Amino acid sequence: MKILTCIVWLGTGCRREAIECTGSKNMEVTNKTIIFIFSLATIFMLAGYQGSLRKITNSFHSRWHDNTGEYSGRDRKCQGTEPSLEFEQMRRRVASDVAYTWQYIRYHLTHGNSSGVSLEVVLEDLDHHFRVTSHDLTQLSKVDGLQEWRKKESAALSALVQHRLRVLQNPSDCASAKKIYCDFKAGGRGIGSHLHHLSCCFLASYGTQRTLILNTDNYNGNPRGLTALFLPLSDTCTSYNRSQMVPWPGNEDSLLVKFPDWDQPHPRPSYLPRSIPKDFSERLMRLHGDPFAWWLGQFFNYTMRMNEEFREYMANLTKEIEYESPIVGIHIRRTDKLSREARYIHLEKYMERVKLFYQELALTQQLTERRVFLATDDSRVIAEFKEKYPEYKLVYNRASINSARLSERRKGPNLGFFMADVFFLSHSDYLVCGMTSNVCRLAYELMQSIHPDASTRAWSVDSPLYFDFQSPHFVRARFSHTPRRNEEMELQEGDMIKTWALHFSKHINPKDGFLYGTNNRTQKAGLYPAYKTIDILDKADIQSFEHIDERNARR
Repeated sequence: MKILTCIVWLGTGCRREAIECTGSKNMEVTNKTIIFIFSLATIFMLAGYQGSLRKITNSFHSRWHDNTGEYSGRDRKCQGTEPSLEFEQMRRRVASDVAYTWQYIRYHLTHGNSSGVSLEVVLEDLDHHFRVTSHDLTQLSKVDGLQEWRKKESAALSALVQHRLRVLQNPSDCASAKKIYCDFKAGGRGIGSHLHHLSCCFLASYGTQRTLILNTDNYNGNPRGLTALFLPLSDTCTSYNRSQMVPWPGNEDSLLVKFPDWDQPHPRPSYLPRSIPKDFSERLMRLHGDPFAWWLGQFFNYTMRMNEEFREYMANLTKEIEYESPIVGIHIRRTDKLSREARYIHLEKYMERVKLFYQELALTQQLTERRVFLATDDSRVIAEFKEKYPEYKLVYNRASINSARLSERRKGPNLGFFMADVFFLSHSDYLVCGMTSNVCRLAYELMQSIHPDASTRAWSVDSPLYFDFQSPHFVRARFSHTPRRNEEMELQEGDMIKTWALHFSKHINPKDGFLYGTNNRTQKAGLYPAYKTIDILDKADIQSFEHIDERNARR
């Protein structure tokens, strides 16, 4: 296979020129050749990454005080006045990884066929280059001296939020307590959608400091509703007087306010998705790579506290299906989802990420078995997996897959099977799914309450994370961008881009590093390079919780 040499290097940069290429005039550029040529873009990303690494290093060193020997992070003391030998060695190793990858890509792009190496080999080598770099980045976070701080800060922030929720849900006088009512059984929703509606109700409860009233009796064929699996939201206040109920938003004196069924309240308060509370936003942004997912995960962590019956069921099921770590969780949503909200995505796309996860894991430990937990509403995927990937140990719950059929979903047993799948997916070492599905988003959000930062433990095969009916979400351009395709948008530094996550529910997401949005300055929609942008996180001003936090301090 011939590689078209259509790239001219000019000093420190490069540009593509239409030049005369040898060979047949009718020669076709294969898809693989195009992929190879466009890998040039990774050079610029690596250059940007080198700059980011320098900033990280400078930031780290700026926190060391030579005179006091104290680390300026919250409640953090470090021994001595210098970073560890391991950190400095690993920092230099990561920088070396980037430099060597840069050299490799540049050499093969400029030499093409004359390098004597096939495209398949080059792509395989590039894969290994980035796998090693990813491994070294993980190691860097382990030797930077902040592992213990991350664990403690994560636990402290979680404890803060859980305490606030407990106090709100257990008022001293239920009769006089101000409440907000959430209808959990509105039609037209699946279980995952209902749970995300519940999280929206809980956000309104938190923002207004009202006790959330939730009636799930007879939900999905279960007389006890969610309490068949989970603890009640309150130990002291579950009753309400319907005659007191007023529509959203009510007023300060309203005893019972009903939150809208479809998460589009008017007026819309700033604390609804996608924002985080301003009072601890700096701490959360410092700790976590996806603060909004962490924030939402806290409400699911509270809501989905297992009762003894369900806890015992999960323990037995874990043993029965041989669910063990390390394991990758895959969720494949098809059937009715494909007719309205998502595209068909082949199993191979999911397995690409599974393979990469285990290849990287093999760099740090001996693997005797590669396990995959699979949750799906399409039973045909099980047979397909076994036929195509016999080298993997497939773990799944046959009863859950059977109950996911359209004819079975509204029957009682499906609720427990559904929740079991969510727990298995959220506890997996790595998660591969499509964020167009509520199940995928729920598992990812719940996963954030299990680890200090699990933002890199998941891969979406379609859309980035979003929330139905969320407020407009923006990213800001860090660097300018000149379009190279008709579908791309032009960027100037500082441009604000409104993101359109659901674009990829109807269009293929090639995972080429580009996302879809609208440039506020030019009002033109198109693809933009994600690595040249930074996420803008909304921070909501919420009434003070000082009087509630003080109760925890006195304990």
